[in-house]
Amino acid sequence: MKGILYYFSGTGNTKWVGDRFKDSFYKHGIEIDLVNIENVEEFEIDNYDFIILGTSVYAELEPKIVDDFIEKLPSNKNNMKAIVYSTQAAKTASAVSILKGKLEKKGYKVVAESMLQMSNNYYFGVGKKTEQHIFDIAKDNAYKQVNKVVENFLNNKDTKVHLSHLRIAGGKLMGKSYSRLFPKMSKNFTSTEECTKCGLCLRNCPKGNITFENSGAIFHGKCMFCMRCIHICPINAIRYKDKKIEQTQKDMIKNLILK
Repeated sequence: MKGILYYFSGTGNTKWVGDRFKDSFYKHGIEIDLVNIENVEEFEIDNYDFIILGTSVYAELEPKIVDDFIEKLPSNKNNMKAIVYSTQAAKTASAVSILKGKLEKKGYKVVAESMLQMSNNYYFGVGKKTEQHIFDIAKDNAYKQVNKVVENFLNNKDTKVHLSHLRIAGGKLMGKSYSRLFPKMSKNFTSTEECTKCGLCLRNCPKGNITFENSGAIFHGKCMFCMRCIHICPINAIRYKDKKIEQTQKDMIKNLILK
């Protein structure tokens, strides 16, 4: 048996969980290939027995880059089993339930859903900073949760989440409202004169939203608020509303394969 795990990870949390799925399945002699959806050009679904889809969550929902990926994902006529998971600062989010519906419309049989609480990478805008000891507990809980999902999957037991239709509808409304604001809010990003124009943020922005001018990095109107640029900068030269942001994801972002 062999599976493929597609993921989008803004600052490393979702990729970290993907690696845990890979490790857990490997202990049972099952190989998992991890693929960043930012790099997908061709699909090879027929070479696998099941699929896993992991996403970050922004304001309750998966980002549009994940929706675009699902639209391109080939339909499946064999009810291929699927696992869907999300990472977010809150305990729950609507994204997993929504993605389940979208995958099932494509013919996949979603047998496992999982929402994993991780750190808040936008604490300077919404919520509060996740302290390191709290994040350590969250990662330990996530590891246990992944192992349970894998165990259930191998024993043909479904893993379900239970969100009300009202909660999901509210999540859709909030997520769509925020997504409309993201392009305007991206104007709050600036770089300082310390910017060396190393190009790390430019090359790794999933929306190609960053260019360089004489003054440094310039942020345009395609931002999806993944916060990768802030946490990836080697000298922490990116500001939000002229404020210096603590790079709380500096360790987690090392999980990403950067350009």
